[in-house]
Amino acid sequence: MKILGILLACFSLAAWSSTTKESDALSYFDHPFLLGDWYLVNPNPEESPENFLAIKLTLDSNYNFTIDIQKRDYTVDHWEGLYTANEETIILGLQTDQPQVYEYSGNHNLLNLNGVMFTKALSNSLAGMWSSAHLSGHDIDESDVNRMDLVLQPDFIFQFKVSNKEGDEAIHQGVYYTEGDHLVLLYENGEHNTRYKLNQDTLTIETEEGEMFAVLNRIR
Repeated sequence: MKILGILLACFSLAAWSSTTKESDALSYFDHPFLLGDWYLVNPNPEESPENFLAIKLTLDSNYNFTIDIQKRDYTVDHWEGLYTANEETIILGLQTDQPQVYEYSGNHNLLNLNGVMFTKALSNSLAGMWSSAHLSGHDIDESDVNRMDLVLQPDFIFQFKVSNKEGDEAIHQGVYYTEGDHLVLLYENGEHNTRYKLNQDTLTIETEEGEMFAVLNRIR
């Protein structure tokens, strides 16, 4: 079945990694699950000894971070700088006299910093069910695939399904993350790195070398 060809082309780590520019920081970032906007909300701000309503921590692949702490009087304390990370430790404020060291653990949408649990949140309306309205590109043209369905859950779980005119289909499931206009789907045997544009209820995803271009409409 030619549908196997599109899966091998579109979901092979080797095939997709070659399309990423050397200047793309995502290609060299070792801890992709750290990337994104992380939130901690004070569940009982009036009774808590901690003087904050919410904390937002943002980590990017260029090793920049920002922290915004909204206090109970609704003022915001802001801190930004450079960070580094290994498998167990994050160091914030490398350029400062007193860098802050945190032990961490977590997964694609939870980050435990020194025993405090942060949750990742989407900064746009990507979450939803999407179905293709238009498909093109080298890999699409060389296959019988005529439909693509993509489910992006708000907890950063995805399901990706392609099917052909005969009704044959194949499904990949995994986790995803975003940075800028990048949408990266991570699954068991590789990753699918695309650029995306979101215009209300229309999602366009494509690769830099033209292997795939898809326009998808929101169906839920």
